[in-house]
Amino acid sequence: MGISERPANGSDGRQAGGRLPSGRHGLSREHVASSQRARIVLALFDAVAEKGYPSTTIGDLVERAGISRRTFYEHFPNKEVCFLTAFDDAVAHVSERMIEALASVAKDDWRERIRRSWRVFLEDLAANPSAARSLYIETFSAGPSLIQRTTAVNAGFAQMFRELHRRARRQDPDLRDLPPAVFDLYIGGTAERIRDCLHTRGAGALPELEDLLVDTVVLLFGKEPDGRSAG
Repeated sequence: MGISERPANGSDGRQAGGRLPSGRHGLSREHVASSQRARIVLALFDAVAEKGYPSTTIGDLVERAGISRRTFYEHFPNKEVCFLTAFDDAVAHVSERMIEALASVAKDDWRERIRRSWRVFLEDLAANPSAARSLYIETFSAGPSLIQRTTAVNAGFAQMFRELHRRARRQDPDLRDLPPAVFDLYIGGTAERIRDCLHTRGAGALPELEDLLVDTVVLLFGKEPDGRSAG
């Protein structure tokens, strides 16, 4: 289940409060467990976005997810592991969406691949404001494990742009070579722009950053946004 998906009311046979009715409900244990896990992850994003990670308790999560504490601990040993899982689920979800969006774009069309990647990424964050705030703001207060996970994901995105730059230079050998740290700097800068937007205008405004983020990396590659070589 992606971060934008929520179980529909009654879709898993639950009564109000998220409890399964007594007797035979016709659902497999795997289905019930998957639904419970998804509800906990969504509850975590909502609670963390509203209260902040340090103030969010297991009680907040079980109340919002409509489960018991025992059920929570059947899935996660503690709040930190739950947040790590939610983080990984969100990254996997948006990565899958980006792969789907890029499937129809030629591998050497690096401009369109950059634009399509940012469009999907920003639209997904905008559609999931609680997840966006949790992942971009609250990870800093969630401890070293979350910070390390964020660093690793950012390194992966930097690698993606290094590969796009390699393809751009293959098309235009006159483009300057760039050290790997430049791409790390770019990803760090885009993260700051996203955080600033979340703080000042909210998640709904994130898609408006598309042109800025695309034009910046095109200039970084050594091209003007209109295709001319940068002076």
